[in-house]
Amino acid sequence: MNIDERTQVSRKAGNGEGVPEAQAMPGTDHRESADGYRGVILTLGQYRVAVCRDGLQWLFQRRRPGFAGVGPAWDTLGFCTSRNALIRLHRSHIGAETPVLLQLPELFKREGAE
Repeated sequence: MNIDERTQVSRKAGNGEGVPEAQAMPGTDHRESADGYRGVILTLGQYRVAVCRDGLQWLFQRRRPGFAGVGPAWDTLGFCTSRNALIRLHRSHIGAETPVLLQLPELFKREGAE
């Protein structure tokens, strides 16, 4: 499976610039660890990037192993406000480059901030 098949991206990638390829499945849950979290902007297999619920930074998360009768959940591995830090964190866990991360804004900006 190639990166394009594993990648879902939202336009809500920090300060509205987004990543234009595709829209992520819109979630409605406000809990950052929930499978249906509304801030998810990018999913790569068992990893994902989301905007924190306060809109201050990106979260890099990994899917928690599932248990019978319990829905999927996500653990946050790190918080980043710069694209380069997010790329380094991603590379340290996955061991590969993901070009779609280069389309994120250089710095995360809170919506409405100048």
